[in-house]
Amino acid sequence: MTALHLAMVPGKPPDARQRWLRTLLLLTLLLPLYAARGDAPFLHEGEAGFVISRIAFALPDDALETGACPQGMAKNVREIFAATEEGKRRPQESDEAYAARLGEGGKPFSTAPNGQNLCTNPEAGAPDPHFRTVRLSTMRVPGIDLDGASAPGAGTAGHCVHEDFTGPDGEPGVDNQFYRVVGCTRSYQSTGPSNGFDTEMLTGSWGILLSLSGVDDIVNDDDVQVRFFANADPIQLSPAREPLAFATYLVDPDPAFQAATRGRIENGVLTTEPADVQFHHVVNSMYLVRPLRDARLQVTLSADGELEGYLAGYTPVEAMYDVQFGYRDGSTSTGEPAPEHRRVGSANGAAFVLGHTCNGVYYALYEHADGHPDPDTGKCTSISTQYRISALPAFVIAGAQQLNPIAEHGDAR
Repeated sequence: MTALHLAMVPGKPPDARQRWLRTLLLLTLLLPLYAARGDAPFLHEGEAGFVISRIAFALPDDALETGACPQGMAKNVREIFAATEEGKRRPQESDEAYAARLGEGGKPFSTAPNGQNLCTNPEAGAPDPHFRTVRLSTMRVPGIDLDGASAPGAGTAGHCVHEDFTGPDGEPGVDNQFYRVVGCTRSYQSTGPSNGFDTEMLTGSWGILLSLSGVDDIVNDDDVQVRFFANADPIQLSPAREPLAFATYLVDPDPAFQAATRGRIENGVLTTEPADVQFHHVVNSMYLVRPLRDARLQVTLSADGELEGYLAGYTPVEAMYDVQFGYRDGSTSTGEPAPEHRRVGSANGAAFVLGHTCNGVYYALYEHADGHPDPDTGKCTSISTQYRISALPAFVIAGAQQLNPIAEHGDAR
């Protein structure tokens, strides 16, 4: 029995699976026609909605393959202590005893001279000489040009001088200074846990929605309106735990998690003008905010409504440290500060597991910051950050307005 027969069982009203199959078949039949004329069935009167289905930092191949870290990888406090004469394993010392001694020996490396914990107060310490960053620029690094540099080499964001990368296909001027900070940390290699943060997103803790309007042609269009939203609903998944296309989502009504900008489509690639955006993030039941200043979207828009490309901009250094490493601003679901033991414990635990020191990464973020110089000091306060994203067509509802692709065929869930 074909999918068409399954989708049209006589004498029975269509269930959700049958409606989904009908929509899929309709899309399959119409895609060639719509693509040929620069339109697509996921559009309805020039409008479309999307849910981000994958998001991860845009990072190149592992340091072992690119040679990005000739001085080795960053170390956590136990590894730093283990490299000292006192930290060497003693004859006949058991695994348990040695682990306990490393834990005690590493404590001075996580404590500031004034006795404060360095994960909570990284500025109370000094730069960590054991922390390693990427000093080379010869490897190909994914991302887009954020500051208008037309060739590899010295680029500026405001008055912040930095060295750009070249993209995988030879694109000049890639601004991805966050990679310089984390590229020699094992957690940000291909087998590390920090490449992306899909787990929290796919379990429903947070999500990101996009909408387009004013689209006349998905191949070339010189004026498209683009809106960003935080998602108010958990992302909908298939039985195989894959994000579903054409699911329906309400946007977060908080204006702080909404932004609008304009863009243009050239040869099927949508590029937007800068806009400040921010999204929710959850770590260890702590609620955080992930901001991105002067964010640009550069994605390929396919005829079936899938987006692939980059969301990139500048993350304030203090916010990047908090959301990715220190969790100092972590709150409960009701907006109260998360318990101190959870914030401190999570930050110290992450540093141990992920392989860095808190003061090391904090000072490295400022060292490589390349955006938004302070008008008084000239010190750069943000760091270029690139995310790889994928997105699927979705029904996006903002207040009473539904951005409803293929609305005449009904909800495809």
